[in-house]
Amino acid sequence: MPETTLTRLTDHVYWMSPGAPDRPSLCAVVGTNDTLMLDAAASSAHARLFLDALKAENVPAPRLAALTHWHWDHIFGADELDIPIIAHALTADQIAIQAAYKWTDEALDQRVREGAEIAFCADNIKIELPEPRSIKIIAPQIIFHDKLDIHLGGVSVHMQHVGGDHAHDACVMHILPDRVLFLGDCLYDALYTPVRHYTKSRLFPLIDTILSFDANYYIEGHTPTVMSRTELVALTDKMRLAGNLVDELAGDVEAVKEAVQTRTGSPPDEDTLSFIEGLAAGYKLQNRG
Repeated sequence: MPETTLTRLTDHVYWMSPGAPDRPSLCAVVGTNDTLMLDAAASSAHARLFLDALKAENVPAPRLAALTHWHWDHIFGADELDIPIIAHALTADQIAIQAAYKWTDEALDQRVREGAEIAFCADNIKIELPEPRSIKIIAPQIIFHDKLDIHLGGVSVHMQHVGGDHAHDACVMHILPDRVLFLGDCLYDALYTPVRHYTKSRLFPLIDTILSFDANYYIEGHTPTVMSRTELVALTDKMRLAGNLVDELAGDVEAVKEAVQTRTGSPPDEDTLSFIEGLAAGYKLQNRG
């Protein structure tokens, strides 16, 4: 992962790229009245890095923060911000569960054994926040259902619940007039599950929803570049091709790979292979027994 940097993406949007160990993208949307932070960082150190970078660019500090979903790397920095947090009702429910947990290595390892946590996240929490760690989970103060519009002065942010496989509470943020769509992790595969996977029944409607927004820039949580609409369409076309062929060929990965080569004239690339494997895993989960 390249070193984290802060970039002025548009007139109103500053983007901090993702970084190690599992720090997601962060954004500041700057209006004439207020600044809104998108996602709340993976730790106090991550949040402070973002705030200090904004200060160095003479950007007004955020007075609100909005969450895309409940996963640790998007919420653990909220205590450092000391500002009101906005979240979907489903996100708030999951954060309340997180707030009841202990966060020692022993507690993390126990939850992994019980299936309440996954090793990937536990390992990255230990790197981001070495013991002895103190984690204060901040409950959102502003809760919304389905949609919420935030007007910052000359720029607006439309928050919308979209769901998907990665997190059932996933939301996106549409920034106008800048035509930026902050996706968080919604287009990624299911994470908190014994088998990482996609399901066509969730993924395809999600793609339709994302493409319905008027945007030129698409920011994902852990992708180190900002996508254009052309790049996003190309990516989601690979998802659709993989999903349709997995259904047609009953989850047979090797048969799907051959079918992709027949239809496109080339063997599946790395992205397409990942989508084939994820959708095949989802197909088998939904059709087992």
